[in-house]
Amino acid sequence: GGGSSAAPADLAIIDAGNAESIVREVLSAGFDSSEVAGGGEILAANGGSSALVVHMAGRRTIQAAGQAVSGQVQPSANYGPDREDCLVSGTNTFSASLASLDTLTPGDHFTAVYEACDDGDGTVYNGQLRIDVRSFTGDLFADLYRLDGRFTFTNLAITEDGTTETSNGTLNVDMNLLTPDLESDIITLTRFALSSGNTDWTFHDVVSNVEDDHRGDAWLTTLSESGSLESSNFEGRIDYGTLTPFQSVDGDYPATGVLRIDGANGASVVVTALDEENLQLAIDWNGDAAIDETRLMDWSTVPGG
Repeated sequence: GGGSSAAPADLAIIDAGNAESIVREVLSAGFDSSEVAGGGEILAANGGSSALVVHMAGRRTIQAAGQAVSGQVQPSANYGPDREDCLVSGTNTFSASLASLDTLTPGDHFTAVYEACDDGDGTVYNGQLRIDVRSFTGDLFADLYRLDGRFTFTNLAITEDGTTETSNGTLNVDMNLLTPDLESDIITLTRFALSSGNTDWTFHDVVSNVEDDHRGDAWLTTLSESGSLESSNFEGRIDYGTLTPFQSVDGDYPATGVLRIDGANGASVVVTALDEENLQLAIDWNGDAAIDETRLMDWSTVPGG
């Protein structure tokens, strides 16, 4: 796994007063750190905890690696640090250690340091991302490849639509773009920290599988994820896992998917997407496997939605 192995906190109490807020925490932090709740894109449209930074910063940094490779004349070399202006404002300083100029090779690593970098796409980057390559196949220059690597985030802040998310930690990422218009990512981590505004989240032992499919008439995003989450908004941790993958169509909220959330004393909440507007919460307060209460909740009430 990636990151520090600091032990997670004890399980949190789930009760009548906090059940819905805990569900929103999982959906907005564990899932939306990808982009699902944001206006609908699948509350985790690009997938699970930290998927947003992987998808955006990771792809951006890999593209910079391709530009560095294509611009080199030596058969192999250390590259940079090379500081360049971003298209609108700010800078990006890129450095790399590459064994070949034709492809990426296990043992290669590259680092991007962003300083208020704005390329006009609505996103501003600050902080550092390092990628260590474990395996690589495909064509980096055609953007058709599969990369297995360790992504290490150091105070990497991404600002979009007035919201800033800051990430620290290491993710193991298997990023598969070998098929045109299809991206499949598998993300695993031991411990990863994410903050936004006045809220801090810590993820433990997460496994996230995301598929983003643009091959047909509809844009389909499918997510399954399991792990543990701590938040500054509640005491302790909750464990969570998808029982049925969530799927978003054309960037709307997921109309299908089932998520189970577990807390202390056997309490649990099973969250089911009924359609693009509504969620059902089936709550077991005492761990006896019987449903004690059922509630409905709007997707639009999830932060980021």
